Amino acid sequence: MVDLPVHPSADALLADPGGPKDGIAAELAARVGLAAFGVVERGVLLAASSSEAERLGDVVVRPEHVVLGWVRAVEERGTRPPGVPALEVVRERLQALMADRAHAEYEALRPIPRPDAVRRPRTVLLAGVPGTGKSTLAEALAWRLTAPVFSMDWQLGALLPFGGLRTDNTTHLAELNLTASVARQLQLGLDVIVDATGHRREARRRWRSVTERLGGVFVGVECVCSDEAVQRGRVEGRARGIPGWPATVSWDHVLRMKQRWESWDEPHLVVDSATEPPEVGLRRVLDHCASLE
Repeated sequence: MVDLPVHPSADALLADPGGPKDGIAAELAARVGLAAFGVVERGVLLAASSSEAERLGDVVVRPEHVVLGWVRAVEERGTRPPGVPALEVVRERLQALMADRAHAEYEALRPIPRPDAVRRPRTVLLAGVPGTGKSTLAEALAWRLTAPVFSMDWQLGALLPFGGLRTDNTTHLAELNLTASVARQLQLGLDVIVDATGHRREARRRWRSVTERLGGVFVGVECVCSDEAVQRGRVEGRARGIPGWPATVSWDHVLRMKQRWESWDEPHLVVDSATEPPEVGLRRVLDHCASLE
């Protein structure tokens, strides 16, 4: 491993046990408790920081890479302080911080005035774990509303061949891509349909916030399947045909996603594909959209 060049903003940090003073690196260091790590020899820290920068596809060492490098160095020598998160957790926290900043920019966007608009544009979020019928409902709804569907799996499938997806960034990258798609369609005064797991409460809040700040109407739909045998049969028997993406997921993955689902406490529509035929679910969503205009 060859040490990468060091950005001027990171040079002093390589020798400063006090940690970064500002920026995203300072936020990350505070969340990690970097002050408890003590001094790491500069050469060791530079090597570890270079490895982390390279892993993230950068060509120079920046302050956030030094924070990661600090954690990596003490973890490799077995001196990580008790209670301090592991490197893989710190990596994910960096991605979360970057996503927070990016989402804030989308939440600050302004709508484009359209005097000839006949109604406000809508974001229809169809959320649920795999096998609940959300993609089938999204496709049917797209035909009725003449609106594009932005699917998390289709977007991730397009990114997979480039090697940019990692365990620490996939969720944040997927959610941000959908936020960008939603924001641009709404700015153009167009409806947009989002087909995503949507298991995180914060992601749903952000999509609602972006929608409303851009003058749109947010329609939240939670797709469920109350018959587990039916749901499992769908998951194990499907072949979605998404380029670059697996044909389906394992039932164990579905169970993990159920455990990760964060309750949806805001007003929204629930559609149960085990008890409602597709045409009934579609009609209920269309009626719900009309009721919010």
